[in-house]
Amino acid sequence: MRSHRSIRFRISTLLVIPLVSLVALWVFAAAVTTGQSAGLLKVSTLYEDIGDPGDRLDSALEREHLLSAEYLATGSSEVRARLEEQRRVSDTERERFRSLSGSASAQDAMTPAIRARYDDVMAAVNGLDETRADVDDGSVDLVALGQRFAWLPGALQQLIHAMTLSDDVPLYQQSRSLTMVGYAKDHLTREAALAAGVLAAGRPFTHAERLAFVQLATTRQFLFDQGMAELEPALRQPFEQLLVSAPYRRFQTIESWIVNGKEGPGVTHDLWRQVSDTLTDEYQAAVTRGGVALASRSEPAAVATFVRAGVAGLLGLLAFGASLFVSLRTGRALTRELSALRTAARDLAQVRLPQVVERLGRGEKVDVAAEAPPIGVRASTAEVGELAAAFGAVQRTAVEAAVDQARIRDGAGQALRNLARRSQGLLQRQLRLLDGMQRTTEDPAALENLFKLDHLTTRMRRHAEGLIVLSGGSAGRTRRQPVPVAETLQGAVAEVEDYTRVRILPMPPAAVSGAAVADVVHLFAELIENATAYSPPHTEVTVRGEGVARGFAVEVEDRGLGIPPEERERVNRRLAGPPELDLADTDRLGLVVVARLAARHGVRVELCSSPFGGTTAVVLLPSNLLAAPAGEPGRLPLGADA
Repeated sequence: MRSHRSIRFRISTLLVIPLVSLVALWVFAAAVTTGQSAGLLKVSTLYEDIGDPGDRLDSALEREHLLSAEYLATGSSEVRARLEEQRRVSDTERERFRSLSGSASAQDAMTPAIRARYDDVMAAVNGLDETRADVDDGSVDLVALGQRFAWLPGALQQLIHAMTLSDDVPLYQQSRSLTMVGYAKDHLTREAALAAGVLAAGRPFTHAERLAFVQLATTRQFLFDQGMAELEPALRQPFEQLLVSAPYRRFQTIESWIVNGKEGPGVTHDLWRQVSDTLTDEYQAAVTRGGVALASRSEPAAVATFVRAGVAGLLGLLAFGASLFVSLRTGRALTRELSALRTAARDLAQVRLPQVVERLGRGEKVDVAAEAPPIGVRASTAEVGELAAAFGAVQRTAVEAAVDQARIRDGAGQALRNLARRSQGLLQRQLRLLDGMQRTTEDPAALENLFKLDHLTTRMRRHAEGLIVLSGGSAGRTRRQPVPVAETLQGAVAEVEDYTRVRILPMPPAAVSGAAVADVVHLFAELIENATAYSPPHTEVTVRGEGVARGFAVEVEDRGLGIPPEERERVNRRLAGPPELDLADTDRLGLVVVARLAARHGVRVELCSSPFGGTTAVVLLPSNLLAAPAGEPGRLPLGADA
């Protein structure tokens, strides 16, 4: 019994309970945990793929900066060797940074703000080669060198700030302070490189160099003091130990001498390197210990976030299970009905209707009732039942339309064939009459007019035969003996209006079997006619032929404007697969005739561009269409009936 309940009622019953429960629970879970969990995962990914390799690259470039400054100052081959070795280390770290930061996980974790900062970092990384070239050429001074090597630390500093996505404000403040203290170390290494370069050269600081050194020292101290002021005791302890260490106090003493211009002979390059290298190593160790301590602080927050996410996920899973149970019971019948309709529609569109069209194309009879049976769907709702009935009507209409279209097409083709064959018979009689008149007429003027009328009648006969070919019939003219290819081309030219513009070049001997001569002549006539019609009247159409591995190739070349590539490809597709006759499409019917004749005899026809700007039609007559010339066959006279 068919149910009259609407499909809206069934779908509402299916979806209301799952939607209410899932939306309520999952919106709550998403609001509480998704953002924090995603942020923690992103931060972890970013620090593993960008932060850590970035720090390693920064440390390698700090060492390269120092050696580059010493090389600029001394030009020593020993320093140059150490610099080359350090450059290889830096290149290794640079490639590692590029590989990890360019990975899919790192790229997916970037927000638009992070990506903008990341682009700045990559610009600084890619600018390293230019800096090295300037160092090798000696075209950069120590101050400019320090500015060049400051690009990457500054860009990394901004990137680290953008990567801090945590909603824990105290944790964010401590991370920012620790980053500030670490950035102070970059200024310290730049101080060390600048002073090392000047002291290695054994000369006093210039005004610009001393000013740059003072700025680096002041900024370093400011960053260090600001970061230390906000660090918690546990994170500040490694740096407090650094402040009271002997290397730090010694560094500050020498730094103040340089700032005040009192470095004197006691401040040597070796002393400065010893103090600055020791302090840099201890500073890096303090930064590392601070980072470990900060990471241990962030673990409880991460654990709490994922616990909340797990609880919310469990509740959502329970709600989903209940909703799934209700949905399965309610939607099973509706799903089965709609699946049956879908299967029937797919079978009609992909199997039965194409088969009906194919059978009609072969001329077979089709039973509409057998090909469009009623849709056997047991409907539980009014809408599904009405849909099944409507679909049954649609498929019956589609099959009937295909049958009617085939009937109309066959009728039109039969009418065209009958009219064309009547015209063909009349034209044949007219040609015989004209031939007799030409034999008995001696007046040159009358003979010329009879010749023109004979040529016109020959062309009319070709058009009539073209209608027969288009409607699926055969022209009916045959020859018993093979005819040389050159003579078939001459016969084709005789059926063209502007035959005086056509030039047939000499070609090797080859003959077409008698049964195919009429169709081959017609095929070439259509191509030559098309070439003369689409080329300027003062130009020549050239026909040439030669034997090839698979038969005999003939080229019909015009000197026209050519065909656009898209249009040429479309025409070649039609030539390769002749379409059904479409009475509404009357453009280039000659090419459709060519395609039908080529398909009938296995001839391949293709259009291509000519070196002269026009179009060349290449016709390949297959070997099975060729035959040895029989004796000395007579010429194929202009307009003669073959």
